[in-house]
Amino acid sequence: MKFRPLAALALTASLGLSAGVAEVVTTSAAAAPPPRAFALSGSVVGINAPVHQFTVLSGIARYTIMTTTQTRFTLDAANATFSGLRLGQLATVRGIFRARYRVATMVTLRSVPTTTISTVPSTTALTSALNTALSQERYALATYKNVVAKLGAYAPFTNIISSESQHVATVIALMRAHGVTVPTSTTSGAPSPATRTAACQLGVTTETNVIAMYQNGITLAKNFPDVVRAFSNLLDASQYGHLPAFLRCS
Repeated sequence: MKFRPLAALALTASLGLSAGVAEVVTTSAAAAPPPRAFALSGSVVGINAPVHQFTVLSGIARYTIMTTTQTRFTLDAANATFSGLRLGQLATVRGIFRARYRVATMVTLRSVPTTTISTVPSTTALTSALNTALSQERYALATYKNVVAKLGAYAPFTNIISSESQHVATVIALMRAHGVTVPTSTTSGAPSPATRTAACQLGVTTETNVIAMYQNGITLAKNFPDVVRAFSNLLDASQYGHLPAFLRCS
């Protein structure tokens, strides 16, 4: 995921808040800023399950939140876990700034807005982009499952399998929202290599292809803001989450 330096943060009335708060921190590697409390509200636009990070869009700024095992979630007045996060939900986050990221100590989630889907009719380009995204996400998921079946359950494959399942579900939700038929065909994925190192190298190749696919898909879906936003989030997850994890183990 991309980490953006935090400039002035204004909680807008469109998010149901009338008060404003401004916090300024630097992200210089030379000297980490002292911990400072923060509170922000916005829409969840990215989820990176393997590293318990998610991204909140507040106004025109994106903020990456790193949760902890002590993070308290409430979802519709009930306790929830990290898996309770959903794209498009409104989130109120409180926590502490630490260097280049924000550590959340409490997250309150509200219902997913019903006005985030484009009303423009689907086009051939959009249909192609969604079908390609679903095909490649299913292929990646099947490939990583093959690795675990052959070499055993180990990181980062176990974590990324969970994330890929969510990616498949996200693309299917977009297809249904835009009236695009969801293919019922399945894929067997790539066969597992014989060693864990080679398996991680296969993961690098797979995620590199996924990244290129989403970069092209964003162009094809440029007239559909909700699809562009979702594709951007999925691209971030592959580029800044999955790919680095595979590079480390390869």
